[in-house]
Amino acid sequence: MADTNTTQDLLQQGLTAARVGDVEDARRLLTRATQEHPNSVAAWLGLAGVVDSLEYKQRCFTKALELEPDNAQAQAGLRLVEEKLAAKQQPPQIVHTSSAEEPVISTGLDFCHYHPDVETGLRCNKCGKPICPKCAVRTPVGFRCPECIRDLEEKFYTGGNMDYLIAAVIAFPLSLIGAGLFTTILSGFGFFTLIIGFFVAPFVAGLIAEAVRWGVGKRRSRYLRHVVVAALLIATAPFLLLGLGSGLFGLILPGMFAFLGAGTISARLR
Repeated sequence: MADTNTTQDLLQQGLTAARVGDVEDARRLLTRATQEHPNSVAAWLGLAGVVDSLEYKQRCFTKALELEPDNAQAQAGLRLVEEKLAAKQQPPQIVHTSSAEEPVISTGLDFCHYHPDVETGLRCNKCGKPICPKCAVRTPVGFRCPECIRDLEEKFYTGGNMDYLIAAVIAFPLSLIGAGLFTTILSGFGFFTLIIGFFVAPFVAGLIAEAVRWGVGKRRSRYLRHVVVAALLIATAPFLLLGLGSGLFGLILPGMFAFLGAGTISARLR
């Protein structure tokens, strides 16, 4: 029996690859997940979303329903695939527009709302727009288009434009002070500089992120973390320029502060 944690990692990596559009890697990872843990409904549903063959999709959805007969996503997916398979078996209908025009062959499919040259039978389960696998976003309740996903995300963002200004006003001076103290104090620790800096930089950046969160009243904004990260990088830039005079070693501390700090802020304010 495969290790459950390993299979879960494969599943999460595969779904992440699918979300960013790396279909080939997603297909490879999710196939491994179904092989190592064939009783995972999520793995079979994930694989169904990234394979090209309708027959393969049908097999995946069928397997998911064998494991969980009441799964609504598997039921809807299988129904859609079976409809598309049935449409493929039927001869194309010829639609006559006028005697002067060539007849148009109807395939029973639509063209993607975002990629007009891509034919698809998939639709957003909220607004009904036709969407192709490249722009479809899998959710717990089915596939949705980018616009509906954005509308859904907007409900979680309660901040306004003023919050970006507040964030910059708080983050820049704190980052300037933090970068200055970090590069000045830690430069005297010799061999232990990198070890100490590895823990101190995220700690300082975490304090900056929390200060910003408090300053904006814990409101969430789509680009808040980008503004704070930009403030941190701009504040660290002078110390990077000063470090150029000391060679490569002079760039290590401000570079570490910028790199680890940006990652911490991005994670805290996501």
